[in-house]
Amino acid sequence: MNIRTVPSIAPALAFAVLLAAGAPGARACDTWVAISDATAPGITILAKNSDRPLFDCQPLVHHPRRAWPAGATIDLGRLTIPQVRETYATIGSSPYWCWGYEEGMNEHGVAIGNEGVFTKPLAAAVGAARRGEGPAPGPTGMDLVRLALERGRTAREALDVIARILEAHGQFGSGTPTAGVEGAYDNSFLIADAREAWILETAGARWAARRIARGTASISNALTIGAKWDRASRDLVEYAVRSGWWPKERARALDFAGAYSDDSPDGTARRERAMTRAACSAGLLAERAGAIDPPYMMRVARDRSTSPSIDLDITASSCVAVIGKGRNAVHVFWWCPAVPSSGCYVPFFVEAGGLPETVSRAGAHGSLVVDPATAARDTFSEDSYWWVFRDLCDAVNVSRDERQPVARAAFDSLEAAFASELPGVVAEAARLRRAGARAKAAETLGGFSARCVERALGKARELRARFAAAEPAAPAAASARFAPYTGVYTADFGSFAGTEFKVLERGGRLAVDIPGQMTVELNEPNAEGVRTLVLTDRVAFSFVEDAAGAATAMKLHQATILTRAPEDSIAFSDSVDARHRPYVGAYVLPIAGFAILLRESEGRLVLDTPDEAGIPVDDPDEQGRWRFTEDPVTYVTFDRNAAGAVSGVRIHQTFTLPRK
Repeated sequence: MNIRTVPSIAPALAFAVLLAAGAPGARACDTWVAISDATAPGITILAKNSDRPLFDCQPLVHHPRRAWPAGATIDLGRLTIPQVRETYATIGSSPYWCWGYEEGMNEHGVAIGNEGVFTKPLAAAVGAARRGEGPAPGPTGMDLVRLALERGRTAREALDVIARILEAHGQFGSGTPTAGVEGAYDNSFLIADAREAWILETAGARWAARRIARGTASISNALTIGAKWDRASRDLVEYAVRSGWWPKERARALDFAGAYSDDSPDGTARRERAMTRAACSAGLLAERAGAIDPPYMMRVARDRSTSPSIDLDITASSCVAVIGKGRNAVHVFWWCPAVPSSGCYVPFFVEAGGLPETVSRAGAHGSLVVDPATAARDTFSEDSYWWVFRDLCDAVNVSRDERQPVARAAFDSLEAAFASELPGVVAEAARLRRAGARAKAAETLGGFSARCVERALGKARELRARFAAAEPAAPAAASARFAPYTGVYTADFGSFAGTEFKVLERGGRLAVDIPGQMTVELNEPNAEGVRTLVLTDRVAFSFVEDAAGAATAMKLHQATILTRAPEDSIAFSDSVDARHRPYVGAYVLPIAGFAILLRESEGRLVLDTPDEAGIPVDDPDEQGRWRFTEDPVTYVTFDRNAAGAVSGVRIHQTFTLPRK
């Protein structure tokens, strides 16, 4: 029996789930805002980093103000909802498969960014969906951002739009392309206009909101509203008590985040990572309170001082929305495709009436509104502004310590030039608007953005060519504590057979360059010497050392999680041993189209894969590990839901990569 057929799913599959499907920890976004009293220009500035799968192309799109006929509807990909009679002009960063926006701004100076959050109602909905009993699909958080911008003239109106749609249609289903129910998340929003901002946090169809009238605020992938809020859904307290998430005797002191947050081990880990990033952005804003300006907001977006950081290799776009004051104010939407630390912000305007064509183009897949579970991966196109910058970021990461400063110097110079020219352009457009020459004002703004795009795109292509022609520089000498581990390790498993994994020092951390994917930083080792990825604890590395303490090999540890199929394909019989009955059934990983079957044979548990049947599994040890009889390094554990029933299986595998 070739037991390696089961572990062979591990490395390629694990990295695919991490980088393409948004495994826990990979879903990471951050939004922050400074109200007028905290900024140097005396106006509101909102910023966001959107982190998505590496192939999730995110063009910038513009939609003009429009009147709609009675009875018009909107196709959101997995459901249709009624349209209103008039929608406002908007600009937004829109994933290639999605109707909505990750971040955006409208003609009235309302700007919004959203975050995926993980809640008890979401966990219950996912569990029901896996049993085939799930709720009807609802809008994505990105859809809600665009809907609010199209229908809200103020931040408060935009909040009301989202609340009404939530209560009417809910919010359930995947927000991740190529992923099914495992790509689902609830949402929080930071909504700002010239006068105020609102933090709106949701849990299924329930919500709470807190007003920000002064200073700064930051949100990430976690609920943060506690016992004090300014507005909330009518049955927020009652529902939490009825669901058993909050004691009835303390109903008047409901802590929204405490009651509604997912408190499972995965949920707790996600919350901790999110709060690390939120604390970072909050701290950086506090350092500059009263003097915050757009360049400083870009500096926050590029920050890598924490683990995980605000700026990540999976960041798909970033914006800095500068909200002007007054009826004829010109609002500026600085936007950077892909990773801010390796990219360039360009000023765009809702009032321009359109965008350069390359900015709004997706890759080879094109832009189609579909259910994300059915979306195909987008791929590179030279005609897509986003893909050119994504490709540049990948080229920078080949030798980041050498190349990132080169890219940063080039783009810092461009951004400074754009910023110096911007006041004159905005002043001229405002003058034309006051004179009633709105078409001429739009032409002035649009022409300026087009010239900036041309210069940024030209520089990006120049850098790509330069990096492609150059041999990567030798890595800088590692610090003494990392030197025993840095080097090249060769894989001999699955699709990675014969490929080289490079271990290097980056930003004061040990990191692994995963071939064809990205360079991922590692946490400090635990007591067993295992270093988890900063992005997720489902993949980790450790090292085999010789007597002198130098690494001779690297071990890859990973856990692939498969969820229990909604309808088990096993008909239970009296012959199934009681100790095996809870675990017998079908388990699936929809994103990879992979399934396994656990069944009983001759009084023991066995596992069937698409390639091999009857792989024997020993009964569990004291730690609940069911080891493979013929490969004890590989074992399975089981997840359980709140009711104690088995809801998933984790295949734990370890692979050794000898040092070259």
